[in-house]
Amino acid sequence: MKTIMKRAVALAVPAAMALSLSIAAPIAARAQTDTFTDGQTRSIEKIVKDYLVSHPEILLEVQDAFEKKAEAKRGEATRSRMPEFYKSLSGLKSELAPLTIGQGDVTLVEFFDYNCGYCRHALPEVVKLLDADKKVKVVFMEYPILSQGSADASKVALAAAKQGKYFEFHKAMFAAGRANKESALKVAEQIGLDMEKVKADSASPETEALVAKIGEIGKRMFVDGTPTFVVGDKVTPGAADYDALKKVVEDTRKDGCKACAEAASAPGAKDEKKS
Repeated sequence: MKTIMKRAVALAVPAAMALSLSIAAPIAARAQTDTFTDGQTRSIEKIVKDYLVSHPEILLEVQDAFEKKAEAKRGEATRSRMPEFYKSLSGLKSELAPLTIGQGDVTLVEFFDYNCGYCRHALPEVVKLLDADKKVKVVFMEYPILSQGSADASKVALAAAKQGKYFEFHKAMFAAGRANKESALKVAEQIGLDMEKVKADSASPETEALVAKIGEIGKRMFVDGTPTFVVGDKVTPGAADYDALKKVVEDTRKDGCKACAEAASAPGAKDEKKS
């Protein structure tokens, strides 16, 4: 809360300064100078301080306005990169295939981290969606941004994918609690994976490269928190429940995906599909 208030103060001061400058303008005009005297500066500072003390609610108002404006700008930037996002997914189609559950006409992409509590709460909602809608598919994007333990667990998950047990590992890993190399290897052993192969595959350059590629896609899409869901033309940050996921899937099924169509018609897209 203290951090938020400090940001709010930093944002509110320019607004209060603008007010004080409008009040102090006649003073400056009379002085016929481009700079304020020490006395004028102290007067302006007092106006700012008195205004903020008398109207502390402005700090929250400024914070709220700033966040809404930042979110709007961020949303615009993200939407402009949606075709690029889908083109990137197409380019990684074969590598992401083992991380894809279900087959259907609408794709839900989830960026997640095994140490993310919100991702853990979202998993049953995603599973419920997969069970209820047989025409939806989910692409799980290993996006370990919280800790080294998250990154280690993601690498073991990709090793599990090579043995055809990605989703089984995925669910068991979230059920295990804190994710790190030790707990991930324990889960891998519990679900019956070849442990020598797991250790080799999780440390391979190929696995490192895929984690890095997914990470770059996430950064390009301004994904700075998990879970983040992408369905059609819509990005949904946070732990969406079943009803919210169902709605965005149904809306995409009804309205289509403009970004997907744009990505498919982009130069080189046909060649990527063939590869």
